[in-house]
Amino acid sequence: MLKRLVVRTIVFTLVLLVLLPMGAAVRRKKPVVAKPDTVTLAEKIQDLGRSGRMSCSTFPVKISTSGRAVQVQSDHNQILPIYTRTGAFYMAVRLNKGVNWVNGLPRGHYFINNRPITIN
Repeated sequence: MLKRLVVRTIVFTLVLLVLLPMGAAVRRKKPVVAKPDTVTLAEKIQDLGRSGRMSCSTFPVKISTSGRAVQVQSDHNQILPIYTRTGAFYMAVRLNKGVNWVNGLPRGHYFINNRPITIN
C-alpha cells in the first residue's frame, strides 16, 4: 500500500514537472497584431535598406527638373525613394496627390524612380 502511494506521488510530480513548463510557455505567447495596409515612412526606409537593389514608386509619376528643384506629378499619395549615382539610398520623399516639388538636393546625378536625373 505504501509502495503504491510512493509510486503515485512520483508519477504525479513527474507529470507536473513536464506539463507545467509547457503550459507556461503557451501562456507567454504574444498576441498577433494585424498590420495596417498602409506603409509608414519608417517601414519603407527600412525596406529600402534591406533589399540590395533600387526600388521605385508604386504608381507612375512624371518627373521634370527646373534649376535645382525637381517637380514630381503623382496621381496618388506615395513614397518616392531617391538614390545617388552610385546606387546608394539618399532619401525618401512623401508625395501627395498632384504636383510636388523636391528642393534642397545638392548638385549631382540621382536616380529617381529608376530614371537618371541631373541637378545643375
